[in-house]
Amino acid sequence: MRLMYFVLAVMISLMVAPVLAQDTTPHLEKADCWMALPDGVVEGQNLDCGYLVVPEDRTSSDGKTIQLAYAVLHASADVVKPDPVIYLSGGPGGNAVGEIDGWVGTSYLKDRDLILLDQRGTGYSQPSLNCPEAEQNEDNATQTCHDRLVGEGVNLQAYNSVENAADVADLRVALGYNEWNLDGVSYGTRLALTVLRDHPEGVRSVIIDSVYPPEVSSWEEYGQNTNDEFNKVFSACASNSECNTAYPDLEKTFGSIVEKLNAEPAHYSGTNASGEAVDKDMSGSEFIDRVFQVLYVTNSIPYLPQVITEVAAGDYAALDKLEAGNATAEKSRRQAPSADVSDSEGMNLSVDCQEEVQFMDEAKAVANVPAEPTWLHDNSLTTIQSAFSECQTWNVHTAAPTETHPVVSDIPTLVVAGEFDPITPAKWAESAASHLKNSFYFLFPGGGHGVIDMNECTTGIMQAFLDDPTQKPDGSCIADISEPQWVLPS
Repeated sequence: MRLMYFVLAVMISLMVAPVLAQDTTPHLEKADCWMALPDGVVEGQNLDCGYLVVPEDRTSSDGKTIQLAYAVLHASADVVKPDPVIYLSGGPGGNAVGEIDGWVGTSYLKDRDLILLDQRGTGYSQPSLNCPEAEQNEDNATQTCHDRLVGEGVNLQAYNSVENAADVADLRVALGYNEWNLDGVSYGTRLALTVLRDHPEGVRSVIIDSVYPPEVSSWEEYGQNTNDEFNKVFSACASNSECNTAYPDLEKTFGSIVEKLNAEPAHYSGTNASGEAVDKDMSGSEFIDRVFQVLYVTNSIPYLPQVITEVAAGDYAALDKLEAGNATAEKSRRQAPSADVSDSEGMNLSVDCQEEVQFMDEAKAVANVPAEPTWLHDNSLTTIQSAFSECQTWNVHTAAPTETHPVVSDIPTLVVAGEFDPITPAKWAESAASHLKNSFYFLFPGGGHGVIDMNECTTGIMQAFLDDPTQKPDGSCIADISEPQWVLPS
């Protein structure tokens, strides 16, 4: 009898084992689309949604899987090219699927499908590493979010660029594409480079916009880079006779605002992102941080001298209007927040702590912050110290040393940067391009963060590259892109 039970148990185990193995093999699961759809997009006709199911940790045999939300927006042309574009969003922690409305009608995608993937831990993917505790400004928010996610069984160590790149490679195979084109912005460029390094098969070409390559020491450079980008704005205005006449001593004006607001924060009636009236407070440090974010958006940069001057005169709501886009053209899709999902702070911490902070010396990062101007020095110091402190709380291990090495590849790559990008300076794009044998590098004057679609010139360069990635696109139109047309007093 015991032998019979033993034989039966073995037979059952042999029957079950393949099922378990199959369940952990990356595969697709159809799903209803989660987000509101823009006009002209019909689920089941020109849009499909679903989940890519993958192991949470490919180095583990625990069998745990996660669901990654994706959407395929089908091209409108009669003849569709077989190599789609997959967009890799920034952050880390940004969503992609929720930004679909910004992609509808994109000229260079008429004859190519577009694939949007919410990277692990982000957007509509499950589990989400979003931290509502941080968004609600709770005390000890990072610790509370960490403890909640760990308590839910999330392996925070598994949310990194290596696993993320493997997800991207698995999605191509699961969707049945022989090859595709990677389009990454900000952190999405690091992800694209990791795909090039670890999973180059099936990659036809790569576009990396506002580049964040693995070889940089972001926090050790943070203070100097931030100083440089603010100086670019002040210097550009000072070197323009009209801007300098209208807004003399812009840097001095800016510093005076910071010192005044740090001494006594402003309390004012402003507006939120929807244009609704709300009561607000703003310290000097918050003013710096908000202007820093404005530098991301190319169309907002020409308004900065005017807004800085208005804030100095006590019109604090002027900055609200600029942020809301009331004084600018529509923001680029790559800065447009999704109405449905917010950025994932937990994914940001898992990647940044493993791949950046753990490799860096906090004392060196602090020492590298320029002493002048003091108002910016103090702000950068606080930002750096906060990053190192949060990573102690997040408690993930250091990534493999490979994650700090430049990526070497001969796959055709278009590399672009914006002149005023506050977070991924052009020198980082140049560094990445120097290790990519078949790369083409372009710097766009007046550009902020996420510049490939800032105007017809930049989109034309992207279109030409997609049409033939083996040839350098004609960039002569860049000479016609002027420096910011500074908005002057009316």
